[in-house]
Amino acid sequence: MNNTKSIIKWAFLASFLVLTFVGCKKDFDNINDDPNSPGGTIRTSFLLSGAQKGLMDFTWDAFWGAQTGNQLAQYWSSNQYASESRYQFRTSVTNGYWTRLYAGGNNDADENMGGISELQTIIDLCKENPSEYVGFGDPDNQIAVASIMKVWAMQMITDTWGDAPYSEAWKGFANTQPKYDSQRDIYIGLLAELNGAIALINEGADGPTGDLVYSGNMGAWRKFANSLKMRIAMRMSDRESAMASTAINEAIADGIFTSNADNAVFNYLASVPNTNLYYYNRYIDSRIDYAGSNILVDQLLALEDPRISAYVDQNSSGEYVGEVYGLTDADATATANADISQRSSRILEADAPGIYMSYSETQFILAEAAERGYIAGSASDYYNAGITASMDYWLIEGVDTDDVAAATATYLARPDVDYATVIGGGATWKQAIGKQKWLALYMQGFEGWAEYRRLDFGILQLPAGGVLEGSGIPLRMMYPVDEQTLNSANYGAAVGSQGADSHDTRVWWDVN
Repeated sequence: MNNTKSIIKWAFLASFLVLTFVGCKKDFDNINDDPNSPGGTIRTSFLLSGAQKGLMDFTWDAFWGAQTGNQLAQYWSSNQYASESRYQFRTSVTNGYWTRLYAGGNNDADENMGGISELQTIIDLCKENPSEYVGFGDPDNQIAVASIMKVWAMQMITDTWGDAPYSEAWKGFANTQPKYDSQRDIYIGLLAELNGAIALINEGADGPTGDLVYSGNMGAWRKFANSLKMRIAMRMSDRESAMASTAINEAIADGIFTSNADNAVFNYLASVPNTNLYYYNRYIDSRIDYAGSNILVDQLLALEDPRISAYVDQNSSGEYVGEVYGLTDADATATANADISQRSSRILEADAPGIYMSYSETQFILAEAAERGYIAGSASDYYNAGITASMDYWLIEGVDTDDVAAATATYLARPDVDYATVIGGGATWKQAIGKQKWLALYMQGFEGWAEYRRLDFGILQLPAGGVLEGSGIPLRMMYPVDEQTLNSANYGAAVGSQGADSHDTRVWWDVN
């Protein structure tokens, strides 16, 4: 647990978990647990479902997903209330989502959802008394799945803030003021956790009940774990190249994503409260706060990218026009919504899935691994495979294009897309791969922002209305104010080690 406030919140959530979770999850058929389980047993199926939905909700919502992640990556711009696009983040948001990721909390729809704490509880329970929880799936498989999800969420935390509580977190009242681990130590720890999870996976035994991602398919979880291992390894590659190379080759040998069918996604449902929270924000709360940014839309137009219709809608004149990124509140409000390309109806559908990780991303990682000499093969081929996978995921024949394969082939042949031509024109491989990876990571704002910082591929621009906090595009987010008061000694030690608590301080893996 990260601080006293988080512990108090988690104690409340845990006390009412079963009552609240049944009410808000009644439409998810596969969370039903073993009815013969002893009445006093904590249902790990509820904990897993709550954590999976909660963590996706927190990163696929109006505040952390939209105002923060998708604007830091400059995929979206604000139609109003534009301070976040100028890097002045609300204290309540940074406090709240730090707590939510670590300990759980309420999502946009006011449901009690879980964070990493629920995952850690599964791990602890299944380690301490495996025989009591075998009714919810093989205990080792439960530990493996919870660990993989924990790593996914913890990487987001450290990539956002840098040094953070990790080795002493989730201790409950035994430690209400955990130390901050260095990002290097966190990354090494995340690789170790994934290796441990992969070693525990038993594809011949039952997967966990309550699994809303892969329905207990442990072969699919193995692929996700190895693909996530590659993401972590590549992000630390400029600091720990040999370690990264070893991890990537281990992941490939054990099996990574091989098609879009392997994608790790959360499948939302068509009815409230189990809908995509962007749908909830737009159609239940009736908010039109975000549009496609001019940074994104201009890139798509310049490349004649067929994904544009899947990413954003046309304006009332039948044109694609992005909202200028980082306007002042007055200028953003003055722009008529009808004149701007709003977010596409596709991504605002009630059952539009949330993405944990995609096959497309793995192919761009392999392209980079080839350029770094970690693996054999053609960087160009992997790059093309990454683009193709993204096209196949987003495009619908007869809606976005008459022939997806033909549209993709035309796109790959463009001189401003063709890998060899782009490199021959003076771009570095980091710029070539980074640009297309950023386009393919649409909707995954925190990943797009992280790759911008790591690969320095350009494209992103300073806010049109000026920066309100820091000197430019943030290199990290500032720690929550709550940490300064509730965990002050460890907060101070982290600042002393990492650098000033400012948007201008680089995280460990960002060396450029």
